This record gives sequence, C-alpha cells and structure tokens, in this order.
Amino acid sequence: MLLKLHKYAGLIAGLLLALTGVTGSLLVFHDTLDEWLTPQLRTQPAADPASLSAVLAAAEAALPGKPARRLEPSPGPGRPHTVRFDGPEGAPGPLQVSVSPADAEVLAVRQWGAYPTSWVYRLHYTLLAGTTGKYVVGVLGLVLMFFCLSGLYLWWPRKGRWRRALSVRTDKGPFRLNFDLHKAAGVYITPVLLVAAFSGVSLVFHGPVQALVGTALPLEPMPAPTLEARADSGSRLSVDQIVAAGRSAFPEGDLKRIDLPRDAQTPYRLSFNQPGEAWSHHGASRVWVDPRDGAVLATWDPLSVAAGSRFMGWQFPLHNGDALGLAGRWLVFLGGWLPALLFGTGLYLWWRKHQLRRRSRRSR
Repeated sequence: MLLKLHKYAGLIAGLLLALTGVTGSLLVFHDTLDEWLTPQLRTQPAADPASLSAVLAAAEAALPGKPARRLEPSPGPGRPHTVRFDGPEGAPGPLQVSVSPADAEVLAVRQWGAYPTSWVYRLHYTLLAGTTGKYVVGVLGLVLMFFCLSGLYLWWPRKGRWRRALSVRTDKGPFRLNFDLHKAAGVYITPVLLVAAFSGVSLVFHGPVQALVGTALPLEPMPAPTLEARADSGSRLSVDQIVAAGRSAFPEGDLKRIDLPRDAQTPYRLSFNQPGEAWSHHGASRVWVDPRDGAVLATWDPLSVAAGSRFMGWQFPLHNGDALGLAGRWLVFLGGWLPALLFGTGLYLWWRKHQLRRRSRRSR
C-alpha cells in the first residue's frame, strides 16, 4: 500500500516538485546570477564610497514623489546598494533602484518580479499564482517530506544488502540504472531534502509551524515598538546617523537591511548579521531606532532569544543554504535538482513496467 501511494503520488506531484526544486537551485546563487544577467549592476570598488544618505537621495530622485521603504546596503565590493519603493498597484512586488556605492549613481530601476531572477523567485514561491500558489507550494513541501520518509522506509535494506542498496550499476541496462539512481540518489540527499522541505513549509505556514514548535520549545514575541508624539517630532536624523546609533547594539554585526519609517509612529529597523548566528541575506539581529534622536528603542538578538524562536530563525537560512556558508549553498543547489531526477527515473520505471504489463496482456 505504501509503495503504491509513494509511486502514484510521485507521478501526480512529481513535476511540480521538480519545478520548485530546480527554481530553488537557481535561487541559491541569485545575486551572482542577477549580476551576470545584468552587467551594469557591477561597479568598481571605491576607496571613499558615497554616504548612505547620498545613495538614498539619488534613489528617491530617480522616482520622484515616491518615498523609499528599504535600503539594502551593498553586500560586497563592486556590488550595488538596493533601494526599494512600493510598486504600482497590481505589480508583483516593489520597485528596486540599484545605486553605485562609489558615487551614488543610479545604475538601474527595475520592477521586482519582472526581471529574470525575481521572476524565478515568484515561480518558486508562488508558482506565479499569488497566495493560492504559495499555499500549493507549502503543501508540496509536506508531500516532499512524505516522499523522503516513505522512500527511506521502502529502501531500507535487509542485513547484508547495504552495499547493493547504496550502489549504482551502469552495466545492467537502462531499467537497472534508473532503478539504482532512484533509490541511491534519494537516500544520499534525503537529509538535505528533508531540511529544505520542512523549512519551506515553515516559511509558507509560519503561524501553524511556530505554534507546533511552541508545544515543545519556548517562544518569545519579536518587539514592535512605536513612536510617541513629541514636540520635536518634525526633526529627523540622517540615515547615516541612524546606522551609527544602531551599530551600538551590534557593534560587530554586518548591516544587511534598513527598513525606513512609513509614518510618524514608525521607527527605523536595522537588520544585522552577528558572528555566530545563522548567516542570512536578510540579517536576523535587529534594532529599532528613533529617527528623531537615534535612541535605541528595542533589540532582537537571535543568539539569546528563547530556543523556539532561535529554531524558527534558522529556517530561512537553512532553506537557501546560507546557514552553512558556501558548502551549504552548494548542498542545497545540488539537492534542488534531485526531485527532477527522482521524477524522471520514477516516471521511466513506471512507464517500462506499464509497457511490460501491456505486452503480457496481449500475449495471453
């Protein structure tokens, strides 16, 4: 019964799982791929880079009348700052302005979701079908977890047959080759797929997964400070002054994101990566700063929060491989191709057996 369920569920869901796996692999190195496809984003490193205030002013000048919502500092030498703005109504995502760190020159203005790597992200996360597609992807993650566990159970060899179960024969014809590839490749990469599947489910169904984690591990809420009205509420510090104030909370942190105030009650939120935390493009260490005087209003330190909150904070870096550095990204990249391999080999095995059954019926 389990074998039939594993087989026919794979035939039904395998193509979509292959699609989400391949697109996930492409996204592991999305920054590098994006810059390769858009060479104008590359600039020469500068000894005296432009201030973040100048970068922000240049981006806002490129889209007059639109307030900036987020500034993502350059992730490395020769790579641009990215400033985000609200996209037009009905757009798949924000507008992005890429700005040179050297002289605050605007390099590109792009609609997120329309250029290639962001389109691949939409395909991976929502199947280009909005919220409904996102939930379908979440369910596919649950299905993948079932395939990993059921496949491991079905594969588990009897005593004395471990070597055969872990080997791939290339001299016994295409059927045996596909059979061996299907079982052995799946077993070797099952840990990576299980982590990717569970972390993907946690990103789509964050609330239910967090509630489930909370039954076993303690959680704590993330701060959400707001500003109280003050007589001097009209004065504002520059973004450079805000960053200097925020760094006092995480002096060894690497700044990853600056979420700008949306209204008079909203503070700045700065995101850092500290040494010892799960590395992430987004930054998990956060500090909220008053735009009027640079006062630190609250902090979120992923190294000291409750165990359940730390566990949830690891899910995105695990999903894209960032948590384990370059080795982790290559593992996720290779693992993302496995569902396509399993679907292809499984489909071939089913087709060959189907052909043999048809011939057997005809010969009767």
